Amino acid sequence: MRACASAKPYTAMRIANIGLLATLTMCVAILCASQARADTASCKKLTTFQVRQLMNVWKAGLASGDADKMASFYTDDATVSTTKDSQPVKGKQAIRDYYATLLPRHPQPRFISTKIATACNAATVEGTVLYRITGKRKGTRMLLGGRYKVDFAYNNKVWQITKQSLATDPRKLDEPLASL
Repeated sequence: MRACASAKPYTAMRIANIGLLATLTMCVAILCASQARADTASCKKLTTFQVRQLMNVWKAGLASGDADKMASFYTDDATVSTTKDSQPVKGKQAIRDYYATLLPRHPQPRFISTKIATACNAATVEGTVLYRITGKRKGTRMLLGGRYKVDFAYNNKVWQITKQSLATDPRKLDEPLASL
C-alpha cells in the first residue's frame, strides 16, 4: 500500500512536468514563429523592375543638377569609385561635393548592359555604361564609359546606395563595347 501511495505524488509530478514541458515547447514554437514573421516583415526584396526604377530615379537626379538631391541617394558611409585609379569618395558630404563639381558638366548616362541581383534588404546592379558630358572647351562633349556597379541597401525604410563604381574600367576609343 505504501508503494502505491508514494507512486501517486511521483506520477502527479511527472504529469505536471510533462505539462510544463509541453507548455514551454509551445511557447518556444510561438516565439520562433513570431520571430520568423518579424524576419519576413523586416526583409524587403526588390523586383527587377523596382531596381530599374531606382536607377531611373538616380539618372533623373543627375539631370536635375542638384548635388544635395544626389547625396540623398547614398548612405552616410557610402563609397563612390569614380575611376579605376582614383581614390574612392567616402561619406555623404564628400559625395555631395563630388557631384557639385560633376553636375555642371551635365552627365548623361546610357546603360548599355545591366545585370541585376536582389536579396533580402539588398540589390546589386552592374553592367556597362557610357557617359556623355560637357567637354572642357565650350561647345564640346566627351564620352566616358566602362563598367559600373551599384549596391543598394534597405536602411530606415529607404533604399539607398552603399557602394558605387561609376565607370571604373574605362575603354579607349578603338576598344569595342563588346570587350566590356
